[in-house]
Amino acid sequence: MKVTVEDVSSVKKKITVSIPPDVVNSAVEDAYVALNKKAKVKGFRPGKIPRHVLKSIFKDEVKADVTEKLFGDSYSKALTEAGIRPVSYPEVDTQGAVENEEFTYSASVEVAPTVELAEYKAIEVERLKVDVDKKEIEAFLARLAENHSTLETEEKDRAIKKGDIVTVTFEGSIDGKPVKDAKAENYPVEIGAGRFIEDFEKNLIGQKPGQHLSFEVEFPADYQMKDLAGKRVQFEVDVKEIRVKKVPEIDDEFAKDVGEFENLKALKEDVKKKLEEAATKREDQAVSRRIIKKLVEKHPIEAPRSLVEAQSLDIIRDTEMRLRSQGLSLEMMEAKPDDMLATVQPRAEYEVKARLILEEIAKKEGITTTRQETEERLKNDAQALRMKYEDVKKRYDKNDAWDDLASRMTEEKTLDFLTKLVTIKEVKKLSKEFQDTTEAEETA
Repeated sequence: MKVTVEDVSSVKKKITVSIPPDVVNSAVEDAYVALNKKAKVKGFRPGKIPRHVLKSIFKDEVKADVTEKLFGDSYSKALTEAGIRPVSYPEVDTQGAVENEEFTYSASVEVAPTVELAEYKAIEVERLKVDVDKKEIEAFLARLAENHSTLETEEKDRAIKKGDIVTVTFEGSIDGKPVKDAKAENYPVEIGAGRFIEDFEKNLIGQKPGQHLSFEVEFPADYQMKDLAGKRVQFEVDVKEIRVKKVPEIDDEFAKDVGEFENLKALKEDVKKKLEEAATKREDQAVSRRIIKKLVEKHPIEAPRSLVEAQSLDIIRDTEMRLRSQGLSLEMMEAKPDDMLATVQPRAEYEVKARLILEEIAKKEGITTTRQETEERLKNDAQALRMKYEDVKKRYDKNDAWDDLASRMTEEKTLDFLTKLVTIKEVKKLSKEFQDTTEAEETA
């Protein structure tokens, strides 16, 4: 077997394999012997069919089978001999195997680029100083009080105003025909909260419980439900009651009600601590993004197309899962697959480059992840998700996902290693270079 390699680009190689005629003839002989045993030809018993008869009937089938066998037997060996580790399936070009002739094929594959590591230890990034001020604490307490608010029926005979929560029963129609998604009974509408159609809320203001209303509402063109987007809908509405939100006073009693706090001062101290912890965690993640951005800038490598496509699909799948958790879907958002692929491709390419660079640094620094470590991570993840470890483990075994988990963990370790290694300057305000660091790549 003769193997030659051509560098098509920094991430693509073309490997050409030639197999001598004697090996081809042996494979052809084996194919006809096997075929003779199972072929059914009128006038001949199995195993007793003359070769010329088999050739006249099954020549093309044998050629295809022999070509497939010779490729299968030689491809992996050729890759090993050439020292190639492909990251894509091969694009094979061949005329097929012919008896008494050399069999030649070429296989074009993508490979990871060679990453010539720059001086990554000299990277310098900025880190925002975590400083939780009084306004942030007060805003958090206000949200907390809002979450502990109660709803009370308004006893006064008055009109609906902003801030009221109005219970309504309504039914919408277009050209006299009822609309399935525009009907509800005893539905709560918080006036001014922006959670419902604005024009619908405006028509309720100034009205009173017990009234029947009839009005038309035009839905926004970008409304998430296609059946209603851009349509004018006639509504018949019965106003049932007004409820008022009672927000508790933020005082010592409130502090005791929301937790085991002696007074409001103790609650504020706890809130400040938690806000600082959350801000520190966010800034830790931001520092990692800034380090990655610097790494990508220092290493101008090409990302294999196949890896970018796979990463793009992963991003879209993650997006679908997030939407489903919100009761939405890509279809409801009118997102077209081709458009989405084009939209996420820059982010996917960036992430592939970052991963390849981090892998090379991990290799150089001897950073690895053991099977025991992956199992421990999976146990912790299963516990956090309130799932049985054995069930999650079976899924990983079935999908052969252990290597992916190990790769992610090694990437995390490498980032932790770099965070301790590079120069990090704490600042009150980020310089222009580090503002919006990698946010575009993450949200593209």
